[in-house]
Amino acid sequence: MLVLNMIRSAQKKNRQPFGNRWLPYLVFLFIGYTVADSLIVGTRDLMLPNQAPPAPPPTIASSNIIEHGLLQPIVRRNIFRSEGDDPPPLQAKGVISAPTREDAPVLSSLPINLIGTLVHSNPSKSLAAIEVKSKNQILSYTEKREIETLATVEKIERGKVFIRNSNNGRMEYIELKANSKVVFGAAVKPAVSMAKGEVKQLAENQFEISRKVLDKYTGDLSSILMQARAVPAKRPGTGEVYGFRLLEIQPGSIYTELGLKAMDVICGVNGSPVTSPQQAMEFYSALKSSSGIELCVERDGKQNNHKYVIPQ
Repeated sequence: MLVLNMIRSAQKKNRQPFGNRWLPYLVFLFIGYTVADSLIVGTRDLMLPNQAPPAPPPTIASSNIIEHGLLQPIVRRNIFRSEGDDPPPLQAKGVISAPTREDAPVLSSLPINLIGTLVHSNPSKSLAAIEVKSKNQILSYTEKREIETLATVEKIERGKVFIRNSNNGRMEYIELKANSKVVFGAAVKPAVSMAKGEVKQLAENQFEISRKVLDKYTGDLSSILMQARAVPAKRPGTGEVYGFRLLEIQPGSIYTELGLKAMDVICGVNGSPVTSPQQAMEFYSALKSSSGIELCVERDGKQNNHKYVIPQ
């Protein structure tokens, strides 16, 4: 019993409170924190900057205006081809490219004559009446149409037609004579009156005109166009063009001698309808070479046939 009490007494002496074990560490941390804080407080003034920080660079407001001088390199290089000429194509080294700019068109020496032009707002619908001397014919041509293997029509202007010579591929032109040029849309101009007896009326709607007299008055298409003014005649409701109405005719002109009157509608030639300027020009060509012409004329709502005999 005595020994047991001695063992218990020794165990009680070895036991210590929980706080006594960590107390030295806590004291050390407190002393360290106090020293560090004192050092910071003492040296804080030395760490502060002694001058103001530099000011940021001023912000430049952006502008959409570009100075003219900045564009000069682009203008000098002409990268947008403002002059309308295209640069030559790229070639391999040592290869000399042929010049691409075409020479200016020259007056054509081909055996063809320009008789007249009808210029439309749509270039593909413009017409040119051209006489082919080798065939003694006057035919109507549109752009890109070939003229009897001699040339191809490239462009039709008022009183002038540009063609490409099929023999040498060069651009050429043909034009009306200065005294034959027509200003379309102008008022009807006075015409030289026909002499009596040059056109004979055989019946009510039948006439006779000699070839010599016909060639005299139809040799110049411009004078024919200036003696009358015609517009397409359209059917009410549908708007279909069925002929050309003569709105105004110069008294004493070839139109009056042929028995035509203002407001007449020419709706056919030799049984074929006339609904386009091209067909009207073909009628003009036929008039110069045919021995007889029959016109379908509508007057006051009624259609009659006017016959014209042309003795050779």
